[in-house]
Amino acid sequence: MGARLPLLLQPTCPTADDRGISDFLRLAAVLGSARWVELVLATADGAESRHYLSGHPDGGATPVALDAGQDFRADLRLGGAGEPGTEALELLSGVLSATLERHRLRTQTSLLREALDTTSSSILLFDGRGDIVYANPPADRLLSLQTEDELLAETDDGERQPLVTLLCAVVGRVASGTASSPSWKGRLRTADGRVMACEATRLAADERRADAVVVLLQPIGAEPAVRIDAFTALHHLSRRESEILELLMEGATTLAMAERLGISPHTVRDHLKNIYRKTATSSRGELLGMLSRNAAASEDHARG
Repeated sequence: MGARLPLLLQPTCPTADDRGISDFLRLAAVLGSARWVELVLATADGAESRHYLSGHPDGGATPVALDAGQDFRADLRLGGAGEPGTEALELLSGVLSATLERHRLRTQTSLLREALDTTSSSILLFDGRGDIVYANPPADRLLSLQTEDELLAETDDGERQPLVTLLCAVVGRVASGTASSPSWKGRLRTADGRVMACEATRLAADERRADAVVVLLQPIGAEPAVRIDAFTALHHLSRRESEILELLMEGATTLAMAERLGISPHTVRDHLKNIYRKTATSSRGELLGMLSRNAAASEDHARG
């Protein structure tokens, strides 16, 4: 028995407007020189759908069973035509099986995308060339920080470098592995004090496609905890500047800050400039690094 791809969902029948099924019906009409075509699909759990070409069929055409794979039963009726020959039936069965498989993959892809979009973890997919081809919303927000202001990160055994550069290095290491499904697991620390569990796994491809690598980044805490109130008092920040600082620690972008606070992005940038001036810093990464160092020093002093 051959290997079967795992199903995330029970098989579902295509909708009446499915383009693949419409193309199949036109092909069946041409091959059978039929006035009208009816296709009835049914799944093992009893779900059924009927698809028509050239209006509702009349009587007189005998249903012909097609081989549509193990998940579907398919009956085809061709109006005004004789029973299709063996070669035509084989062709129609092959086209229908491929059409239903594409429907299954589209359905599962939609489900997976919805699931990935709702998770709090950052998920990125790199292609065989090392380019990012997919990022879910948390990952997209993380990447936006990289574009607004270089976000530095480091592994337990590596030097600090831009986050995207670090991830590309990890992906390159995994992609060049010789095992069937190599992976890398570790922790990443960013300059703003966040700690993330990182797992990169190579998705094996075939001879026509290069391997892809999926990267999962899951927040596991902040190191160290930043005392916003103490930092605000030390550098004489205003209430609004303190709010900006808190959102900065959450990883919010300039646009997200503006929406949360009900002000314009231009005003957010002005507040950031004032914070940089008061703290003698020049970037988000430098400011967040100072916050982390001050918090660590406060904790060391408290323990002493």
